[in-house]
Amino acid sequence: MNTPGTHQAIERTAALDEQAARLLVAARRQGKLAERLSVELRPANLDEGFAIQRKVSDQLGWQAGAWKCALPPAGKIIAAPIYDADIHRSAHCRVRAVPGQPGVRAEPELACLLARDLPPRREAYSEAEVLDALGNVHLALELLGSRYARPESLTFPELLADGLFNAGLVIGPRVRLREGATPADLPVEFTVSLARAGQDTVSFAGRHPDRSVLAPIVWLANFLRVRGIGLHAGQAVITGSYAGVLELPIGCELHIGFGDLGTLPLIFSS
Repeated sequence: MNTPGTHQAIERTAALDEQAARLLVAARRQGKLAERLSVELRPANLDEGFAIQRKVSDQLGWQAGAWKCALPPAGKIIAAPIYDADIHRSAHCRVRAVPGQPGVRAEPELACLLARDLPPRREAYSEAEVLDALGNVHLALELLGSRYARPESLTFPELLADGLFNAGLVIGPRVRLREGATPADLPVEFTVSLARAGQDTVSFAGRHPDRSVLAPIVWLANFLRVRGIGLHAGQAVITGSYAGVLELPIGCELHIGFGDLGTLPLIFSS
């Protein structure tokens, strides 16, 4: 049984989460960078950071069209939604200008689309069950941005509350897997290239940070299911950059190569 003091503490925490989320939601809607949350509103741990992240989603009322994830290193949780409103499926991508940032910061990734739901349940999902739920794979770029004016000064729970720099996603051409292959067979390493008109092509030695596309998705499905959150058919899941962060120009036709998997053509406008 909760004592009156305990009950009061639970209510107060929920109220603070709501207040912190309102500030982050306002920054998203207005496109303005916010100062660091006041001390009493800051999440002190990962659970509080994720709770605020969920409140942000609730208050925005936007559907999660994708999730970003990775196998979590010690003391961190790598999981955040990317909203339908921020997902681009065209070679022409309009982005909001960021003060002090001349171009777009993005990460080359592979997006695995779900063909079937993975709803919340008591039993853990196996690797085989998650693999069976996956459908097509697409070339993708995660667009990066923060609602904070100085994110480099923040703790990880504060970044988690804001969605871990989730500013959008470009879903490009479908990857043509060889006959009989599945997302588990996607290459761990390939050359990432960046070509733009009038300049030499720049190449990077691409490598998946977890050496597996499938393992982070299995982790995400089980992380979400115990929290009453499901993955749904049609959603995309990205699992880490193959070449770190790329600084991409606005107003210039780009071609981003993913080794033998294909090329993503793109032009940003603001």
